[in-house]
Amino acid sequence: MNNWTGYIAMILAGVMLAGEAAFAHDASDATRSVASNAFNTLNMTLPNTTQGPFWPPAAFMDKNGDFVVVGTLLMQAEDGTVLPMFNQAAIVSKDTVPPLDSDGREDFRNPFGAPYRIVRYLDLSEGSVDLGLRLYTNSFGPVEGNFGGGPRVPREGESVYNLNGVGIACPELFPSASQRYTYTRESLPLHKSPIAGFMGDGTTYDVDTGENLVSSEPVLDVRRNKPITLAEWLKADVRLQIKLINYDEARKAYTAARFKVAAKGLLPNSLFQVVLARSSFISDLGSPTSHLITDEDGAAQVSFTIDNPFPDPATDTQGLRIVGMGIGFKSDFATLGGCPNRLGPGVDTHAAVLSAADGTQDFTGFITVSP
Repeated sequence: MNNWTGYIAMILAGVMLAGEAAFAHDASDATRSVASNAFNTLNMTLPNTTQGPFWPPAAFMDKNGDFVVVGTLLMQAEDGTVLPMFNQAAIVSKDTVPPLDSDGREDFRNPFGAPYRIVRYLDLSEGSVDLGLRLYTNSFGPVEGNFGGGPRVPREGESVYNLNGVGIACPELFPSASQRYTYTRESLPLHKSPIAGFMGDGTTYDVDTGENLVSSEPVLDVRRNKPITLAEWLKADVRLQIKLINYDEARKAYTAARFKVAAKGLLPNSLFQVVLARSSFISDLGSPTSHLITDEDGAAQVSFTIDNPFPDPATDTQGLRIVGMGIGFKSDFATLGGCPNRLGPGVDTHAAVLSAADGTQDFTGFITVSP
């Protein structure tokens, strides 16, 4: 199973267990708005989140290096089973013990092999001081070492265990041979996340050694200097419309769908990526239409058409059915074609909205056929 298959498997496995959840700690007013035309159209608001896969627990840390989770908490029931609790908000400890194998090594093949260690629950009600939490990137590295799972999150030396169950997305881009056992990155304020070719301090650096180079950055390049808070992050309002098109009269079925994404309240002047969750893997569109560039008010929109996006699950042997969608902030401001990220969840890509965040396994009941 490749790393992206594992990524979506974590999400969908949790969703399928939603009905068994045994806890009820309402830490937020998370809501879901869905309206559909049973024939060919669905309109929905994508739920806010700070979480992509379950491991690492979130796409952000606080200033102490613990995870800021708005989404799903993995909690242990009285009988010892670990269950996903949706629509939750909490600080999860960087010292959480992840799933381990018989040798005590991190093993994320069963993402529900261990619960999160909760530091405290968050109050997301209006006026709460928790909304003022400043968001930091996940610390990272090295890529390989004496640990299980994917590249290390938190960074080596900052926690007992690696909490990252997701591998490198695009090995052709990263790491280089010299980086596999050496590359690390500290947790940084989100607005200061490194941008390839532009650190914001007037200096360029060697990619392998970190050595200062003689060349300097263009003096006209600037970046945001205001911290990003949890309140600002949760202002995202992303609406999705899916409309079936291209009706085949002979087969009495649609062969394609048009997806329209309209967003407001996202981080202004920023780059976001649309990611599709298919039933067996995650993909983006590998084209400019898979990205949103927000204006100074945090608004953006994009539309695209996909052939046969919803094959019948009963016959979808390749797992091509689109079951969900997410949008993530690209803090590295990099578009990498068909590569969703270079480093990993919470390091250079940060989930902002996710259809599965509230426990939805498959966000449409649509069935399409091939053109």
